[in-house]
Amino acid sequence: MSGVTEPGVRDVIVIGSGPAGYTAALDTARAQLKPLLFGSSIFVGGSLTTTTEVENFPGFSDGIDGPALMENMRAQAERFGAEMIDDDIVEVDLTGDIKLLTDSSGTVHRAKTVIVATGSGSRRRQPPVRATRIGQALAAAAATIQFLNSTA
Repeated sequence: MSGVTEPGVRDVIVIGSGPAGYTAALDTARAQLKPLLFGSSIFVGGSLTTTTEVENFPGFSDGIDGPALMENMRAQAERFGAEMIDDDIVEVDLTGDIKLLTDSSGTVHRAKTVIVATGSGSRRRQPPVRATRIGQALAAAAATIQFLNSTA
C-alpha cells in the first residue's frame, strides 16, 4: 500500500495530536498507510503537554512528564513514516468517498479516511454559575485525592 491511492488523495488523515491522534498515526503508519496528522498551530501534543507528571500511562512505572510523553509518541509515529503538520483544520467535508479537509492557509487535503482524535478539550456553554460549581467540584475532588495520597 502506498498511502496515496490516486494523485493527491491520501489513505488516512488524522486530526489531533494527543495520545489518541499519535496512536492512530503510529498504527496506520505501521500498516504502511503513510498517514498525515494535523496537530494544531498553537497547541501541539494535546492536554498532556500541560501535565507535569503522568502516573497512569502503561509502560512508565515511575511516571513520565506529560510533554516528554507526547514528544516520545510523536517521534515513534514519525519513525514509522507518519507525516506531521502543526496546523489547524478549519473546515471538513465528510460526504462522499473522498473526504475534504481545509487547513488554515486554505489548502484542501483529500483522504479516503479521516480519524478525528481531537481529545478532551471541553467547550462548556452553560451559565457562569454552573461553571463555578463545576470548578468547585473539581477543587473538592483534587483536595480529596491529595488527602488520600498523604495518608497512604
